[in-house]
Amino acid sequence: MSQSVSSVSIPSFVNSTQFTRFSIERLIDNSVTDFDLFLDVKSHLILYSGKGYKWSKAELESLINQGHLFFWMKSEDHEIAILYEKMSQLPTVSKQLAPHERLQSIQDIGAAFTRYLYEGEITESVSRKAEELADSIVDCIEEDRGCISSITGLANHDMYTYLHSVRVSAYATAIAAQMGLSRRDDLRNIALGAIFHDVGKSAVPITIINKSGPLLQHEWEKMKSHPIEGLKKIENTVLNHVSREIVLHHHERLNGSGYPDALTEDSLLQEVQIAALADIYDALTSSRSYQNKRTRFEALDFIKTKLLKSDVSTESFKALIECLARPVK
Repeated sequence: MSQSVSSVSIPSFVNSTQFTRFSIERLIDNSVTDFDLFLDVKSHLILYSGKGYKWSKAELESLINQGHLFFWMKSEDHEIAILYEKMSQLPTVSKQLAPHERLQSIQDIGAAFTRYLYEGEITESVSRKAEELADSIVDCIEEDRGCISSITGLANHDMYTYLHSVRVSAYATAIAAQMGLSRRDDLRNIALGAIFHDVGKSAVPITIINKSGPLLQHEWEKMKSHPIEGLKKIENTVLNHVSREIVLHHHERLNGSGYPDALTEDSLLQEVQIAALADIYDALTSSRSYQNKRTRFEALDFIKTKLLKSDVSTESFKALIECLARPVK
């Protein structure tokens, strides 16, 4: 019988302060690890896989059959390894579901994804899961733009932070498709930018994010810093220019009253304007710590009477209405 991982002692040649044991059973088929893994070969640690290594079921089974129960990783990579496991264990979206049912599944997975995202850095495994979610959202929208009508407001405001980003992604992708942005790469970049648009809020204290009353000046300044903090978080990722612009400028307004750069309509990408509307609409139709959710009609009426032309574009607003008016397939 093979020796269990838990009963294996640390070899004398391994510096226990610099390396930590990592069970092979923790590796997931078809996943990519974001950290180096070393194998014990004749009392020497040999680099077996570097960052970005993709695993297969056959390779993992072969290692176990050869008697290798675990690797060694650098102790400094402990948190990255935990995030890798969480991302790899998130379920995949079933393509057998109808678009509106699939979108609900995407919301649930996206909420867990965002919670984990706020706990760590954007690693390869995080980027891959985000791309998977973005592709699933684009698939739903290409099949049925009206599927966004299945998104409903939240009863529990504590979940708003985690569900918000993937919902904004769905709304923004649908609006863009309705406006004629038909290239899949374009829709995917919008979906990805929206998924990451609030990642900078991980640098904002949760007490500020969930505060029920008006923010004090210093709290508001901290909140307004999240687009810049978000850009810092994604600077080493493969997100393209459009996705980055969405992260940085989704709180800009057509009349220049937004932040962080007070840009006006002429300086804002169309994709950013679309994401900004999606962000506003989801905020209005969700329960939050300081407001009750509005009905769909109330939210659209508020945007039309208070924000149209000054904050959001007429074209994107019209496209949102057209998507919501579509019957769900």
